[in-house]
Amino acid sequence: MNLSNEKKVSLELNSVDLIKYALFKDYHLPKEFAINITQERILMNVKNSMNLSMVSISRAIGLEKGPFSKSVDKLEELDLLQRVRSSSDKRLVHLNLTPKGDLLAKEVEMSMENHFSEQIKTLNEQQLKAFFDSLETLKKTAEILISK
Repeated sequence: MNLSNEKKVSLELNSVDLIKYALFKDYHLPKEFAINITQERILMNVKNSMNLSMVSISRAIGLEKGPFSKSVDKLEELDLLQRVRSSSDKRLVHLNLTPKGDLLAKEVEMSMENHFSEQIKTLNEQQLKAFFDSLETLKKTAEILISK
């Protein structure tokens, strides 16, 4: 049976979700961060995105406009990020981390890194290399698809 590229993409994206689940299944945000997991995902996407619009970030996270906007409102209230209207297209709104948001994002990143180091200890050297090579390929592919 020969699958179309579209079918392959659809099937393999489920594997990406499984990898995310395997890595995050036991992860809990430290309570002192005072944000929920949705807000954390928004914060980290803003930190690691290529200046994506609010719409693009909400789609990447898989949140509808309403719940996404409420979470962004809360993050603005906490002085962790700010909305910035695009100068070239007034319809587009981008999100930027505030200095306080940048500091929290770095703390979240360290917390995740500690968690992930425990998760990947079960992989041998060859499996680790294949895993990181795959992640790098996914990142490069995402950058190509986003830039078009």
